[in-house]
Amino acid sequence: MTYFFRSGNRFSVSPTANVDMSKELPVGTYTVGFDQMANQFFLEQVADLTVPAKIYGDTTKQADRILGTFLSRTKSTGVMLTGEKGSGKTMLATKLSVDARNVHSIPTIVINNPWAGEEFNRFLQMIEQPTVIIFDEFEKVYDREQQERMLTLLDGVYPSKKLFVLTCNDKYRVDKQMLNRPGRIFYRIEYTGLSAEFIREYCEDNLKNDLHAKYTETLCKIASVFGEFNFDILKAIVEEMNRYGESPQDAMNILNAKPENSEAKLFEASLTRNGAPVTLDRDQWMGNPLQGAISVYAKLDFASLSKKKLAELVDNGDDFSEIHFTTNHLVLVDPNAGRFEFENDKHERLTLTKKVTVSTYNLDAL
Repeated sequence: MTYFFRSGNRFSVSPTANVDMSKELPVGTYTVGFDQMANQFFLEQVADLTVPAKIYGDTTKQADRILGTFLSRTKSTGVMLTGEKGSGKTMLATKLSVDARNVHSIPTIVINNPWAGEEFNRFLQMIEQPTVIIFDEFEKVYDREQQERMLTLLDGVYPSKKLFVLTCNDKYRVDKQMLNRPGRIFYRIEYTGLSAEFIREYCEDNLKNDLHAKYTETLCKIASVFGEFNFDILKAIVEEMNRYGESPQDAMNILNAKPENSEAKLFEASLTRNGAPVTLDRDQWMGNPLQGAISVYAKLDFASLSKKKLAELVDNGDDFSEIHFTTNHLVLVDPNAGRFEFENDKHERLTLTKKVTVSTYNLDAL
């Protein structure tokens, strides 16, 4: 038996053995392609996404919540996951795909080309069943103009129900019209590095017993000096420690993981001299505490100055003096508080505490 397929005024012919008709897209994982000759989009099945046997952190909890919300709504739901590579966002996107497939029989489509526009939107909407749509590294695949063309799709004006999952390395390259618009992007999760609890749990499962007892807390302290300590770094250090039975410091001597290469971060700054508080011209400092010298400007102690020096300062209108610290002055690292303390030979102690970004408004106070 033969089937005849019509496209406009054209017919294509195929034997019955080559045709498998289905009212729904079979559960699986697909990518989108475009047939230039036929001038139409198509789906190509690929290997299913997989997750490791054990997942650390809040990934499972977040996946359950997102899928629960998606299933309870009558329209599409958007999710944006932002953070540097290796921070965990791809793991959550993968977990959503795996749970959707295994628990709810929902297929996944992975978008790795900048498809956009009405024809693409109509193609996705022809898939009427609930579907997970993953846009990995969205801001790299879609430029500004192409992102604007995606807004209509994300608005949920089409009748079919989709879970749109966007992963982004650089949130500043994402179109602002997607931010603070829950109708387009319902959830937005930012990844800022691994917590000390995550590191301890991973080390307990993966670091050899003698090394785990001896070096886990050291590894937590090392993680705190990175701008954003990601899973790739943790995994590499633990692997190297197990292989050679060495400390994390020794492992990092040759690894491509250096805290001094981390991006600058904002810290709250305070200074004491012989235990007494000293006023700084600014109570914040921006930089990497392990990279170069740290300079702060402290209020002068006029009582300790000679009359001649005091007169010079009054003439110059200078009330602050510059104080320098280097990594040689580092005396304390608190990984839980994100705090670094430096002390020089004049008993001046500088405390830098990593500033946590919070909402501009305290919603609990309203």
